[in-house]
Amino acid sequence: MKKLLLVISLFTIISCSKDKDSPIGIWDDNIKLSQKEVEFDANENTISITTEGEWWWITEVRFNDSYINLGDLDTTSDDFIIEETEFKIERKNVTEIYISMSENLGDNVRVLGIELEAGDYFDHIRVTQSAK
Repeated sequence: MKKLLLVISLFTIISCSKDKDSPIGIWDDNIKLSQKEVEFDANENTISITTEGEWWWITEVRFNDSYINLGDLDTTSDDFIIEETEFKIERKNVTEIYISMSENLGDNVRVLGIELEAGDYFDHIRVTQSAK
């Protein structure tokens, strides 16, 4: 009886495992960022990143591993600005994100992480700025 129970348990576990080609609850890329990794030198820099998708929002912003409080900012709107001393993130329309970073006068690399979501699809932009 124990062997039969073991065989049934193994069969159940194997048959319920996720198929990596078609995971349930995870959408295909519907944001389609033009660029996900950006490298800036220590000077003041700006980049424009485009999306093919129009229905996305920013869920979180991190700067050097510290989370930025977005407060009541509606990042689903067609245009908004997130501005800190070291960086600025601006959505000018439904398919463009402008990212600016001020000059890095410090001795440490600065990293800006922007998490995006569209339905059940998650993506990110990572901006790395070298030290002076």
